[in-house]
Amino acid sequence: MMAQPLKLALLTDEQRALMVREYLAGATCEALSRKYGCRPHTLREYIKRSVPPGQYRHGSARVITDALLKQAVSLSQNGMARKGIAEQLGVNLKTLGEALRKRGSSIAKRTCRPRSETIPIIVDGLKRGLSKEEIAKQLGVAEITINNYYKDAMKHLRDAKQPEASKPKAVNLADLSQEERNAIASNAMWRGLERWRGANR
Repeated sequence: MMAQPLKLALLTDEQRALMVREYLAGATCEALSRKYGCRPHTLREYIKRSVPPGQYRHGSARVITDALLKQAVSLSQNGMARKGIAEQLGVNLKTLGEALRKRGSSIAKRTCRPRSETIPIIVDGLKRGLSKEEIAKQLGVAEITINNYYKDAMKHLRDAKQPEASKPKAVNLADLSQEERNAIASNAMWRGLERWRGANR
């Protein structure tokens, strides 16, 4: 059997067992290599050989512990959609689904609100002075989801604040004095004359 690299070999059986338990509890290989003073690649290979089948994950991936799953269920009960839960917890949506299935848990699937409905709600929240976190809770999504729509929502908000161009009011000739009527007729006559001259040049 090939000897283990020196630093890993210096660890006691109890330390190595503890290292594996910490990994299964959610610690990353990078964090464990710093803690125990082992080379990351060496530690990863040891972990890969030591954990139960199917329990090894990429070194930087976040494991879904029972505590994290409990948080996911709680967020679902508060109205957050599954995609928003995955974003908030920093896990892959598919990984979350697999963890729920393996543990026999479930969270309600909710139809995602279309963009055309989401942006007006965010705009309304901004008008009322709500923070991104408060708007996210109102929509039942993660705050990162609000960030995806924030730029468009701010544009809608700016456009809504711009004053509309004033439209000319219709004039009722019956309400005008004779002098005002004569002035309008005179202006119309001169404009017509100018157009005629321009056409005959």
